[in-house]
Amino acid sequence: MKKVCMFILMAAYCSVATCQTAQQKQTIEALQEKLKTGHLSISEVLTNKEWMALHSLTAFRKIIKENARPGNVQLTHAKEPGLKMKVRGSVADKSGRPMRDVLVYVYQTSSEGWYADTAAHIQSNEGDFGHARLFGYLKTDDFGEFEFESIRPEGYPNSDLPAHIHIQMWAPNGEMIHGMPGELLFEEDKRLTPERKKRALQDGYLVSKNTGTKDYGVYKYDLRPR
Repeated sequence: MKKVCMFILMAAYCSVATCQTAQQKQTIEALQEKLKTGHLSISEVLTNKEWMALHSLTAFRKIIKENARPGNVQLTHAKEPGLKMKVRGSVADKSGRPMRDVLVYVYQTSSEGWYADTAAHIQSNEGDFGHARLFGYLKTDDFGEFEFESIRPEGYPNSDLPAHIHIQMWAPNGEMIHGMPGELLFEEDKRLTPERKKRALQDGYLVSKNTGTKDYGVYKYDLRPR
């Protein structure tokens, strides 16, 4: 009876977002080696539908983080539903000096407002921060700039909160950079009312307008500590 109870407790704790099968572990280890040797890029790994089920796993996300590089990163495959977009960012210190080799982490919802494949939010210890399907790690270049491609997210279902991309940054020494904007928002979002925009800017978030086309959005954000 004790063994049965223990099994039930382990099964309840070991959610899809936190545990991996032996096959998944083997796949992740193989991907790690290919990323380290340059046989695969982060974009190739993140956009491959075959490995999409790995995105919520901590071990998978770790290898993406460990192999982050400057340069454009694609967060999802070409057939992902939603408006295709490119995000360009620049990171500088309070004096306006570009910050190079900064680790940038972004994660977002889908075109349905979902972080997971099956629900708006993910039920696990780290929540959406640690397991969102659409995510990426990248680094700033010598000019403090970074760039990634994705789809424009939507706001949560049954909510009036505006769509946004979460963003966090770490200095080359591994310390989190505090005071930076934590969310990137979109001027065209119908949920971004004047009052909500005012509140978002007061909270230190950034709002950008599409300078691309109606079929391919381009958004630019300049990130500075407050």
